[in-house]
Amino acid sequence: MALVPAGEFIMGSDPRKDRAAGPQEFPQHRVYLDVFAIDRYEVSNVEYLRFVLATGIDWPKFWRENPFPEKAALHPVIYVSWHEADAYCRWAGKRLPTEAEWEKAARGEDGRVFPWGNEPAGWIKSNIAHPGSKRGFKYPPLANINRYDKGVSPYGVHQMAGNVSEWVADWFDPEYYQRSLPDNPTGPVAGELKVFRGGSWNEDPEVARSAGRNAGTPDHRSYLTGFRCARTETSSMVNRQRSLVMTEDVAEGPHSPVPIHH
Repeated sequence: MALVPAGEFIMGSDPRKDRAAGPQEFPQHRVYLDVFAIDRYEVSNVEYLRFVLATGIDWPKFWRENPFPEKAALHPVIYVSWHEADAYCRWAGKRLPTEAEWEKAARGEDGRVFPWGNEPAGWIKSNIAHPGSKRGFKYPPLANINRYDKGVSPYGVHQMAGNVSEWVADWFDPEYYQRSLPDNPTGPVAGELKVFRGGSWNEDPEVARSAGRNAGTPDHRSYLTGFRCARTETSSMVNRQRSLVMTEDVAEGPHSPVPIHH
């Protein structure tokens, strides 16, 4: 997991600086968050399989081959509802990130448009649709969860733009930013739709902006949507996390492959 330090960040969009911004992203405002950790990678098929085997929950629709082809093991799991994503995170000893946590993990503190900065999405930074690239499929053209290391966020989190959009904890209200709390906001207390973030392999780059907001019913399943988990951190957990990161860095060396773990 990636550690995101406590502090303020810029949330939402300024239409004078981002012409693709929508009214549900206004006003741009500063938000303080306590320290937290978030998965570096989207939850993969093989990780979700462990959850299925442990709990007996139904297989996702796109698992068709005992339960999926080996080449798809590290693809992000898709066709999971908000309820299933929430259940997985709880089973794993984590939780879904809040909308504010997801956005800070994606863009850092400076209000950038994409995880890598303000320049448009490119082929080497994200698995996202570009002009003329939308295509039909038998199985979605997903990328392994550890791909696109040139497009990581300021905290080293992969694929916060593209591949799959991601469920977060909050209920959706298009006017929530007009009255949200400045410290550790958790969204409306109730609603009909749950937020998902980040855009997918078959959506335009504008949808994958770090401030972009979309939503669906909690029981909605889509071949465009997956998730990742987060965890509340205490000071002792932060020190342990830093120690683990340092140990991994020494063990891996500068040319080792990216480990697949959360």
